[in-house]
Amino acid sequence: MADTWGSTSPTRQAAGRDIPVSVMLAGPLERTNPWYQVLQLDARFRVAAMANDPQDMQAKLAASPEVIILDGKIFPGPQPLIQALTAIAGAVYLFVPPNADDELIEQLKKLPPVKAVFRGDANLQDLMSRAYADALALRIQAPALAQNWASRSGMTAVAGLRIVTVWGRSGGAGRTSVAAALAQAVARRGLRTLLIGLGAPDVLPLHLRLKSEPNIMAWFADPSDDGFRASLQGEGNLEVLVGFPDILAEAEGQRAPEEKGSIARLATSAAYGGYAAIIMDTPVAGVAPFAVAAANTWVMVARPTVADAWGAVEAFRTVTQRAAGQHRITPGNVFVVLNQRSNGMMTADEWHRSADAACRKMGLNAGFPPVAAVIPYCPETPLAQDDGRSALDAADEFARPIHHLAEMLFGQAVGLSNGCKEGKAFKLGPLKVRTK
Repeated sequence: MADTWGSTSPTRQAAGRDIPVSVMLAGPLERTNPWYQVLQLDARFRVAAMANDPQDMQAKLAASPEVIILDGKIFPGPQPLIQALTAIAGAVYLFVPPNADDELIEQLKKLPPVKAVFRGDANLQDLMSRAYADALALRIQAPALAQNWASRSGMTAVAGLRIVTVWGRSGGAGRTSVAAALAQAVARRGLRTLLIGLGAPDVLPLHLRLKSEPNIMAWFADPSDDGFRASLQGEGNLEVLVGFPDILAEAEGQRAPEEKGSIARLATSAAYGGYAAIIMDTPVAGVAPFAVAAANTWVMVARPTVADAWGAVEAFRTVTQRAAGQHRITPGNVFVVLNQRSNGMMTADEWHRSADAACRKMGLNAGFPPVAAVIPYCPETPLAQDDGRSALDAADEFARPIHHLAEMLFGQAVGLSNGCKEGKAFKLGPLKVRTK
């Protein structure tokens, strides 16, 4: 596993190199108009949206631009600007007034999406060369996140896509139970969801009453859009790609992100399929580095024990330090789930204090992510799974934290306005996304 995390960077022939980078221009008209005129002449880029005030910008972020060139003067002050930046997934190149405070600029530079901060003005040609290189690097690291690339059929990927790896370094913590239940909870919210099994052998067919074939091996045999669709099982808003039939087959998934038939390419094919959620049930080792590299969100599952706290810290350090730059998972997109808690075991606060202290001793001064959900041990859960029934329907004590996690990741359902007659809308931060 250590060799895989330390693998060399992909080559320049990565997927998507010939596809224009989507750009949002946000700022006063006197800024965005000249920027637009320059970008129109550069075939490397496609202007996906332009905005001249914060509300318009927030709405148009639904287009999921890969690059945002932003003049912060459209915001009434630093705090609204910082709050808006924390909700952006693309690479931001930020302009601030010439008299901006040095401390503020340093604070802005530390925000995950901000790639550069410019006082007053900058050479736009140099900026775009940098932005293009950054966008290509991000596509290589997590190809499925370039959500506005045009597929061969002319379709585009869904805006706001979350690619979730449900992973942890402790065996027996219940990752598969959490991944399957989370996928079902998201699908029941009206969002089209894909659950990808990466176990070897995969137990999802047993838990969800699915067949052992087709499975992920069909995708590796035919890594195309047609091969992807032929590999799926399920119906309605939830589709499932069953994982490996045995441990020997798992080697098929250990391909570099730029290689044909890699897990990263699989996530890209899924993104073109129009899903709002892609959830990967990721094993402790094996293909874990490749699933993490393809994700933008990490649900870390652990038990409320000291041993699991140590394993969680080691996993967090591996992802944030040793694998830095090989994925798109920011600290704000790490969600810790304590599973199988029973009376007398560590509370969420006790467990987090233990993990946070270990984290800081290892030099991770930002500390350990907070606990997002605590799931109690429910004997009804394995009984339901053995019977091929949904664990989400087996016990309220299990279902409630799962639904809470789904809400944290994918927003809360709200009523539609503006005369919409059907469907639902989901709040995703400042946005409302309609589903059928």
